[in-house]
Amino acid sequence: MRFGRIAFILFAIYLVFIGGSAYYSLIFPIRQVHHILITLVIAYWLVLRFRRGGFPQTPLNYPIAAAIVVWFFSALMSADRRMAFENMWFLFVHVFFFFALVDMFQRGRQRLVMETLFMISAAVVLLSGFELASWYFGLGFIPGTSVGWFNVIGTGAWLPLKPIRLALAMNISTLLAGFVAPLITITAAWAMTVRRRDYRRTLWVLAGALLVVLILTFSRGGLLSILAAVGTIGAFRLSQIKGINQRISGRVLLSGAAFIGVAMVAAYVIVSLTQERTSNSGDSGRLDMWRSAAAMTQNHPFTGVGIGTFGRAFRDYRDNNIVQDKLASAHNAFLNTAAETGLPGIIVSVWLGIALIRAWYTNWKQADSDARKLRLEAAFAALIGLGVHSLVDVFTITPIVLLIVGLAAYCVTPTDMVYEGKRDILSPTLLQKISLSAALVITVGYGIWLFQLDRAQAEYLKSFDNGTNAFSSAQAASELDPTLHLYPLQVTYLTGQSVLADAQADITQAIARYQNALLLEPTWDTGWINLAALSVRQGNIDVALEYLNKARKINTHNLAALNWAKLADSLNVSERDAIIAAYVDAIQNSDSLPLSAFWQETPLRREALEQFLKDQTVDIQYRILITYDPTRAAQLVSSNPQNAAEWWAAGENALTVKNNAAEAQQDFTEAIKLAPTNGDYYVSRARATYLSDPTAALRDLNLGQLLGTNAEYPNAIRAELATDPQKAESLRAQALPNPSNPQEFAAVLFDRPSQFQVFPEMQRIGPGRKAMQPWYTVADDRLKAGNTDGAIHAYRAILDYAPDEQEARRMLAQLTGG
Repeated sequence: MRFGRIAFILFAIYLVFIGGSAYYSLIFPIRQVHHILITLVIAYWLVLRFRRGGFPQTPLNYPIAAAIVVWFFSALMSADRRMAFENMWFLFVHVFFFFALVDMFQRGRQRLVMETLFMISAAVVLLSGFELASWYFGLGFIPGTSVGWFNVIGTGAWLPLKPIRLALAMNISTLLAGFVAPLITITAAWAMTVRRRDYRRTLWVLAGALLVVLILTFSRGGLLSILAAVGTIGAFRLSQIKGINQRISGRVLLSGAAFIGVAMVAAYVIVSLTQERTSNSGDSGRLDMWRSAAAMTQNHPFTGVGIGTFGRAFRDYRDNNIVQDKLASAHNAFLNTAAETGLPGIIVSVWLGIALIRAWYTNWKQADSDARKLRLEAAFAALIGLGVHSLVDVFTITPIVLLIVGLAAYCVTPTDMVYEGKRDILSPTLLQKISLSAALVITVGYGIWLFQLDRAQAEYLKSFDNGTNAFSSAQAASELDPTLHLYPLQVTYLTGQSVLADAQADITQAIARYQNALLLEPTWDTGWINLAALSVRQGNIDVALEYLNKARKINTHNLAALNWAKLADSLNVSERDAIIAAYVDAIQNSDSLPLSAFWQETPLRREALEQFLKDQTVDIQYRILITYDPTRAAQLVSSNPQNAAEWWAAGENALTVKNNAAEAQQDFTEAIKLAPTNGDYYVSRARATYLSDPTAALRDLNLGQLLGTNAEYPNAIRAELATDPQKAESLRAQALPNPSNPQEFAAVLFDRPSQFQVFPEMQRIGPGRKAMQPWYTVADDRLKAGNTDGAIHAYRAILDYAPDEQEARRMLAQLTGG
């Protein structure tokens, strides 16, 4: 008994924090172990069911069976059957978890289940507290927390200027909110109904801590969830004021509905006021997802697009002006269900919901104590809260689904079974034996198939090392798992890489491979861009422009816009306004400001730059203009600054033009007073003070790092303060942020990592010569020290980061003789 209890707790912890978490997709060994472990556990449980009367009997059995039929039919008819069937494995696993939890409740194991849930809740609180401590004290245990707010005490910022958004326990703040919100309701309900005072106090403390965690996720959906749950419980409590068995009146139901409505609106308004809004995320993005989900349902009313394939289909439906490649669901569970399984999925979902409500109501009416009623109300309210939250998010991750099926299992289990485990063990009927046998065959079959898929993925991951066996590994992966399109894409990508490495390689073969790959995956925008690059090398400019246009139609914010504009500009093959618009789009979606000399090389680039400048604040305009038109930059400096941007421009002018660091410090301070959360302003002030007051400069650099910077580089200033040459070089090497190289295409479509990059001639434009100075300094220092190989490496790193840096190209040519 003790071993079984410990095994259950450890298994639950594993599911929530390891195997069922995002680590499943991020860490391949965990994925492998998870497939094997879950297959063995479910197979063992199914074998035991042959001696325990088959699947536990619940009012949800028939709608669940219907749902499985719908899932299978939807996957069978999907445009990507391979991934639809892989995604369906999770649904099967979650169904087995539901029946396993029902079995535990029916055998009177409620206490073990709930104690485990509270242990996991406490673990979430501890992890969140650890994350909070690392963030505030700069413990460095979590990436990005090497500097903490505690480090800047003494600057007047003893309270953080920017709040943390907790995410560690579930990797994503939205998922953490989705998990924590129902836990608050359940924990509070059990705190009100346990008999022992010490348990009551502990549970109340836990509920309060969970509430703090929820608030610090800054999730509108999470607050909607908890407020809807509170409103639901309030309605139930109001219904019993005149007697515990009084029938729920229409007036009370209306009051409860009104309370829930007001709570949801209040939560939406409160959190909306605390969040920054952008045009490419938030409400506009959700509306686009919802419109697309409706269109998918209209186009595939009886089958949907396939289980877990909304993200794939979405690439064909979305508005390419507000693209977010990372989106894998409709951010509305009901629309997502309709899109992926069609109207049959909605019908089965309604059936399932009605069966759950009827079973819950029967148990609620038959509850033998007010404590049991309150717990049932809390479980149902938590589900209602999750349902409301699901209006703006979709939860398919195992920890949250476990919570959902656990609450559902509790709601449908009669009171006598929950507390006493009253259930006669009968021999399974013929139908139950057939069901168990089918389930066992599916479980083992999936286990064998997943083992083969993992072998293929292991070979695929070997191809990342760019060694001599990379190509053969990618081919081996494709042979082991021939229906997954990702592996032929990797073979194609490596073929293209061989063309880059060897001028004698067959470019025609590489082009043919890319064309075939894009027939498999026509929304692979990186593939279209690389195909355009190969076409340019072959001299087919018109074809290259066509390929780049295809990539732009998939996503207007990728590198296709920039490279299309470059080609069209150089050859004068398109309308002037279209080229300028493409350049402007490239500037707006760049990782850095347009400070490179590249933007001054043609009249159309200069015109695009002027259009971009019109919508920028004074400080951004000054940063750009000072690189090529100091006279216009000086005209921006106000003699009587009124806002933060104007004060910053005055300070920058004092520092770089007047060479007056004291005046610059004063002006930057005024800018900070008006915009205390602008990290760039603190780093600017550090540039003015690092010679006269290094301690104050370091505090400002820490503040800038904590708040985040867009146009300044804290480590470049830290390098000037460093006394150890090796430390200075290390800081200069880390001065620039890592270049953006999103890999959401493979993650969303195939739930696997990738390393696809555009070819060097199609890379982004760098941040400009001034921003690259730390790396140039590293190269120069190595040359002075006689380390020619090190200097060559540094210049190559500069060109990898900023291919437009002509000075680095010249120096590299001199050093290599090429």
